[in-house]
Amino acid sequence: MLADIHGNLPALEAVAAEIDLLNPDLVFVAGDFQNRGPNPREVTKFVAQSGWTLLRGNHEDYVIRQSQSSGSQDLTEYYNWMPARWTADLTSDFVDSIRKLPISTTLIGPDKLTITIAHGSARSNNEGFFPTTTEAKAREMIGNDPPGLLCVGHSHLPFVRQVNATLLVNVGAVGFPFDGDRRASFGLITWDRDRWEVEIRRVKYAVEEVLEQFEKVNFYQGAGPLSRLIRRELESARPHLTPFECLFGSLLREGKLSIQNAVEAYMEMSQSEIEEQFLRIFRK
Repeated sequence: MLADIHGNLPALEAVAAEIDLLNPDLVFVAGDFQNRGPNPREVTKFVAQSGWTLLRGNHEDYVIRQSQSSGSQDLTEYYNWMPARWTADLTSDFVDSIRKLPISTTLIGPDKLTITIAHGSARSNNEGFFPTTTEAKAREMIGNDPPGLLCVGHSHLPFVRQVNATLLVNVGAVGFPFDGDRRASFGLITWDRDRWEVEIRRVKYAVEEVLEQFEKVNFYQGAGPLSRLIRRELESARPHLTPFECLFGSLLREGKLSIQNAVEAYMEMSQSEIEEQFLRIFRK
C-alpha cells in the first residue's frame, strides 16, 4: 500500500519499480496523489492507468473544491489555496472521476476479519493517525466496529501499532515524508503463518529531479509564496505548511504581516527553532 504521492513523479516511479519486483496480489493508493508536488497531472495519469485501487484523500478534495471556485476574496486564504488551484488547472479533466473515488474501502482477510484501507480514517479523509495519537483518540477514530487490520496514510509518518484488536499501519508518504528521511515510504503487508507481517519499505529516488521540475513547470509562480515552504518540506523531509500556519497565520489574517514577509521570516528560521516554537504554541 502507498499513500501521499503529492505530485512527486520520480518518487512514484521509484516505488512503482519496487512494487513490480515484489509482485503483490493487490496494490492500494490511499489518497493524496495530487497537490503539493510539481507533476500532479503526470502522477494522476499514472495512478489512473495503473490498475491499482485508488482512494480519495483530503488533497484531492482541495483540488476538486478549487476547480469549482472563483477564488477567495480573503488575501490570506487566496495564497493558502494557490497550490491546489494550480493543480486543479492542470488536472481539470480528471475532476469528475476523482470525485467518485471513496475515502476508504474494506475487504475480508484470510482470518475472516475485516481489512480497512483509508486515507485518514474510515470516517474522514481529513484526520490522521500519528505516532503521538493517544489510545483513546485512536479507538474513537477506529470506531465501534473495529477491523482486524487498518491501513492508512495522511500523517506522512510511518508506524505500526496495535490498538486493541486492530493492527494499525501507517505506511507514510511516497512523495513528502515527514520523518526526516527523504526516501519514499510505502508498506508491504503480508499474511504469513496466521498473522499479518508488516514491512515499511524505503526507496531512494532522485530528489534533485523534483527540484528541477519545480523550475521547469513554473511551480513557484503558479503555486505562489507557499511554494517555497513546499520545497523546504521536500528537502528537509519535515512538515512546514502546518508550522507556518501555526506561527504566522494569525498575523497574516490580522494584516500585521504580508505573506511575502511572513514566508521570508519563516525561511530564515532553523529547523530546531521552528519545532521549538511550533510545539510551544501547539501545546497551549
